[in-house]
Parts: sequence; C-alpha cells; structure tokens
Amino acid sequence: MILNFKNILFIIILIFKNYSLLRIFQIIEIKKINIKGKCIEFGAYENMKKNFIYWVKDRKIKIYLTNLKKNKKIIYSDLRKKINFKSNYFDNILIFNVLEHIDKNDMAIKELKRILKKKGKLIGSTPFIYQVHGAPEDYLRFTKTYFEKKLSDSGFEIEMIKCLGQGPFVASFSLLYSYTKYIPFLSHFILLACSILDLIIQFFVKTKLYELYPVGIFFIAKKK
Repeated sequence: MILNFKNILFIIILIFKNYSLLRIFQIIEIKKINIKGKCIEFGAYENMKKNFIYWVKDRKIKIYLTNLKKNKKIIYSDLRKKINFKSNYFDNILIFNVLEHIDKNDMAIKELKRILKKKGKLIGSTPFIYQVHGAPEDYLRFTKTYFEKKLSDSGFEIEMIKCLGQGPFVASFSLLYSYTKYIPFLSHFILLACSILDLIIQFFVKTKLYELYPVGIFFIAKKK
C-alpha cells in the first residue's frame, strides 16, 4: 500500500479522531468498493459510524449487522459454529478484524461461503503487525499467502489480496499509536517521520516494504 497525499490527508483527519492506523488503512480500501444487494457485516457495532459498511460508496443496500452480543440492531451469530442464516442469501459479506479471534477458522470459512450467493463477495481484513487485542481472545495472525491458499482451497476466486502499510517504520508507528495518541499532534509528526524513513529505505531496495512489514491484510474473494 503506497501512501499518497490524498491518503495522508485522510489519515491525519482520522488520527485526530483516535482511529488506529490499521483501521484507517482498512477504511481507505473499503471506500474504493461499490457493493449492491444484501450485505452483512460480522463483528459489527450498534453505532453505525463504527462499522466498515458505513464507508462503502453505495449506501442503497440492505444491511445486516451481527456480533456475539445481541441487541435491537445487532443479530447474534457465532462463527465458531453453524450460524442461523439461510444458505445462498447474501450478496456481500464484510468481515473485518474478526478471524483472528477464532482459534479454528475452518467452520467460519465454511459458514461464510454457505450463506453467500454464488458470485457473492467476501470482503475482509485482519491485522498482522498489530498489538494483541482481546474480543474476548486474540489467537492468530494471517499472511497474504495464507489467504491466497485458504480462500482458494475453500472454493473462492481471489479478486484481491493486498498488504496494508508502507514499511517497518510505519508498522512501528502503528504499535506505538496506543500511547502517542494521548499527546496532541505528536502522532502526526511521528507518522510523517516514519513515512519519510520508509520511503528512503524503499529507494534502496527492490522488495516492496509493505509486503514485508504489513500492518494488516485486506482481501476480496468471490464465491465460485
């Protein structure tokens, strides 16, 4: 993922709102996507502005929100077991920062595929270089090649899998942000310095640094 002026400006704005760098990178990707039809987001919040579906271009979609905690807006579901949704029902599934909280994800992938229509899209992301965060537990980190193999073997056609980040210094900033965010403007200066340092290193190496030091992994896959 290459940071340009437009992305940097957007990042600065969201850092002022205390968004983590991982979440900001994920939002940048979801903002590029047009989706239609019935859409469900796993790991959703009651506050719509906290959900990734809030950032998609086309808001004329039928939205379902689900999580382990049920309330008036949230449907209960647990991806560790069979979930209570019809097969071949949804046109799109959003699953951000959820799979790392499931210790064995074969059932989760199977259920996501089951409830997705043929040619429906599975859109998601997981952290990689990111702090341990419980919800209630944090078990796993997945590489780009893991998703390439796992989703292909599970009957999905890969449309995109990309690494989110820029390099080792931006990845380090992501880890430090939990502390720097409490000091006004400090996070912005540190991020700018980290971004410049990564660009300098990238000038001297051929391998894309964001492939080696991803803050997270983003994927889009289509059910065959």
